[in-house]
Amino acid sequence: MSRSRIPVVMYHSVGRPDPDWIWGELTCPLPLFTRQIERFVAGGYAPATLDDVHEEQAANVSSRKRRVVLSFDDGYLDNWVHVYPLLKKWSWRGIVYINPDFVDPGEQPRPTLEDVWAGRCAQRDLQTRGFLNWTEIEMLDRSGVLEIGSHSMSHTWYPTGPEIVDFHRPGRATPWLAWNARPERKPFYLNEDQSGFVPWGVPVYKNGRSLGVRRYLPDPDVAVATIAHVAARGGATCFDTAGWLGELQAVAREADRGGGRLETDREMLERFAFEIDEAAGTFEARLGRRVHHFCWPGGAYCDESWRLVEQADYRTFTVKRNDLERWNGSDPRLVRRISDHKQFTLFGRSHGTDDAGLLIAGCDAELGRIGARARVRLRKMIDIARRTRSNG
Repeated sequence: MSRSRIPVVMYHSVGRPDPDWIWGELTCPLPLFTRQIERFVAGGYAPATLDDVHEEQAANVSSRKRRVVLSFDDGYLDNWVHVYPLLKKWSWRGIVYINPDFVDPGEQPRPTLEDVWAGRCAQRDLQTRGFLNWTEIEMLDRSGVLEIGSHSMSHTWYPTGPEIVDFHRPGRATPWLAWNARPERKPFYLNEDQSGFVPWGVPVYKNGRSLGVRRYLPDPDVAVATIAHVAARGGATCFDTAGWLGELQAVAREADRGGGRLETDREMLERFAFEIDEAAGTFEARLGRRVHHFCWPGGAYCDESWRLVEQADYRTFTVKRNDLERWNGSDPRLVRRISDHKQFTLFGRSHGTDDAGLLIAGCDAELGRIGARARVRLRKMIDIARRTRSNG
């Protein structure tokens, strides 16, 4: 099969990178994103949709036209504040994959770059941290600028076995512990300290993303014992004392009476189905239509969850590159994405970049344009040399 070569670019947040955010590397700087869009336009690229990708793959053709799909994961507020106005300005379009669990409960649309351009507010006054609310999502869906896709319900992590890899403590960022304990506060985790949602000393088990694992249900007596141990030794200050880790590990071993278990096949499949189907139903109820495109959170899936998505009513769903059999498969619904090229790896080292042309060269390579892959490598080398010179 000669599958479509339309590049599909994966973004997340677009704005000012936050070094204090555990996943701050997901943010594409706004100036870089703006230059990338300008370079796409100047380079003769046109916006494509995932329906275009599906149609080309189903027809077993590759037009080789310079088209690109821009996709945005997680439904960050800055997709409304920054991305939507810029795409609208350039008559561009894209898709944003959203988790209903993270949708902000607010009802009013918040100011965007359009308000800045109109003089109604200053750019520094824009609220950008957080997640989209339903009003903004509905406006995006009606606009034709940013289509809505499903990213499943929860986008969380679960324990996968009895191995304890750490304990909840100050300075140890494990947001999903708070998400699972207080799911109603998930939309606010970027703007509030949620470390107090679970007690200090809660075990952090070996874990994985929700749609890619069989969940382990720990023995509750273990957490009761480790929490009590930490509380008796001063709470948060317990972790300032030498040997705290060994002590807690010993307490956990002593308390574990074998009450933990893996979820059954039925429990796992019901959980997977809820993640996939409940999200679809939520979007249909809010938007008045089915959403047609699905994206795996973190690219995580297993054979069982994959089959459920295959059986669902989606025109496309993403596939990860290291899943070689599926990546090279012939299913026209498969979406193969590339990075937003705000960073790259060369000679085994990772480098950040502000070269907007690198993404365009990467898209040319996906389209199979002659010499494009060599140009990608050359741009990387030039960028490294430029930065080396500027750093003295």
